[in-house]
Amino acid sequence: MKKLLFTLFAVALMCSCSSGPQKAAQSFSENLSKGKVEEAKKYATEATGKLLDFASSMGTSKVDPDFKFEFVKDSVVDNRAWVTFKDKNTDREQTLHLVKIDGDWKVNIESKK
Repeated sequence: MKKLLFTLFAVALMCSCSSGPQKAAQSFSENLSKGKVEEAKKYATEATGKLLDFASSMGTSKVDPDFKFEFVKDSVVDNRAWVTFKDKNTDREQTLHLVKIDGDWKVNIESKK
């Protein structure tokens, strides 16, 4: 019984670690780069989803099927996180801001005014 409880706890711990800000940023970036806007929106705040819809309607979404996410670093402060990554093909670094909403990390891109 103790082994079963320990195993269940270990599995739950591994699952919770895999859904952190890095995983959300990677899923968001990879889906967006492949033109899968609806899938990328699953990893975005509602406001970011609206920005993606607007960009798609204007035809400004760039598709890069060769995009390869490479994690560089992250910083987590309470319910906010910043994930820095680069495209393995171009070595260009980018940082995404994420917020934790109802236990899930979501990419939060604010429009520039």
